[in-house]
This record gives sequence, structure tokens and C-alpha cells, in this order.
Amino acid sequence: MEEQLRDMIGVKDLQRRYGPPTSWWYARAEAGEIPSFKLGKYRLFRVADIEKWLEAQRQGPKDTPR
Repeated sequence: MEEQLRDMIGVKDLQRRYGPPTSWWYARAEAGEIPSFKLGKYRLFRVADIEKWLEAQRQGPKDTPR
């Protein structure tokens, strides 16, 4: 479990790395829009999951065939 926790960061670290305020990260996590975990009162994020989610956002919506 220690190894898994080392790969996780909190909202303050997300805000420092990526910019949006902590309230934005909390709101997206609570809405289920971004992957996160609750550990007691803390909301944690796996860096790899956030990077994958951000890459999907950069690519934009997929075109659907008509």
C-alpha cells in the first residue's frame, strides 16, 4: 500500500502542477469527471490517471461516423 500511496497526490499538488484552483479539482472529482480516491477526509489522485485524463482532454471529442 505504501507504494500505491507514493503514486498519489492531493489537490494542492494538482493545483501547483496544472494550474486550476483546488476548488476546480474537488468539483471535478466529486462529479466523477476525473479519477480520484477518498482516503478518510482526503481526496487523492494517481498521477498516471491524471496524465491519461489530461491527454484525453487535449485530444478532444472523438469524431463519430455518420
